[in-house]
Amino acid sequence: MTEQDVIAALQAAGFCGIEAEGGRIYARVAPQAPEFRAEPLAEPPGDGWQLVLPWNVTPPPEAMETWNRRMGEARMELLQGEARLVMPLPGREVLPRWAALAGEAEAHFIAWRRGRRDVEGM
Repeated sequence: MTEQDVIAALQAAGFCGIEAEGGRIYARVAPQAPEFRAEPLAEPPGDGWQLVLPWNVTPPPEAMETWNRRMGEARMELLQGEARLVMPLPGREVLPRWAALAGEAEAHFIAWRRGRRDVEGM
């Protein structure tokens, strides 16, 4: 898929706030939802795209393990201590599943962040 193919797929699937910058495409599932991005796979280069929803929280390890057992290719990962939901984007057919999983992950991320209020003062 080219960058324009990804943009067209996101538009057709009803995503909003779609913008391309620096080889990444930014979008939202809904206007009030957090921004996610579509980015080219680093390895192997030029071999497809992935969807990434970053969140500034460190999930409990057991919660990440449970998610990753249940969700298959939609993996929760840590990058520099922060969570992100990552899923391959082989074609537009996965976008409805991404929208549902991004909403579910967002609810988990918020709950985990609220659970850290005593520690972080948020």
